[in-house]
Amino acid sequence: MTSKTPATGPVLARRAFLAMTATGTAGLLAACTGTTPLVTYDLVAAATQPAARRSNRTVLISVPEALQTYDTDRIVAREPGGVLSYLPTAQWSDSLPRLIQTRLLQAFQDAGVANVGRTTDPLNPDRVLASDIRAFELDLSAGRQAVVSLNVRLVDDWNRRVVASSAFAATIPAPGTSAPEAVPALNAALNEVIGEIVRWTVQRV
Repeated sequence: MTSKTPATGPVLARRAFLAMTATGTAGLLAACTGTTPLVTYDLVAAATQPAARRSNRTVLISVPEALQTYDTDRIVAREPGGVLSYLPTAQWSDSLPRLIQTRLLQAFQDAGVANVGRTTDPLNPDRVLASDIRAFELDLSAGRQAVVSLNVRLVDDWNRRVVASSAFAATIPAPGTSAPEAVPALNAALNEVIGEIVRWTVQRV
């Protein structure tokens, strides 16, 4: 059996130096790649007035379609010249399309509309409420405006025919450009649009 010779002083010193160098490099990389955590904001549904509907058809709400700019959990800002960016320190509590779907469903439920759910629910729908996000942003190109625009379609689930369609938009002034100032304005604009969508839908199903 061969025995290993204990490391001498110079060898130990070299090993210690290499270990210290590796540790220092790892610490430097961690510092360089560190990011400030984003503050998370939610969209809160406003109280919805009770809405009487014409029939008892089942309506399912799909996740809104969106361009890549809006299909994210980041808060969009439109700068002069049409440049789109995100507020640097803020994010939504979910991806924007899923968040809007949830608030739409909540608004219908709060308005007392029965037989409404998500397209992932185990229900047999008569109508599907499909939508597109045309704008959901803090517009800085013309002052400070929270702009929300949705295009919606009622689709017959049996023959996939569009029964009705309409566009809804709202613009609310924002007091500033920071997230705490922009989010309430965006929330107010969305609630205005959702209220109109609920009233429009119940008149057609």
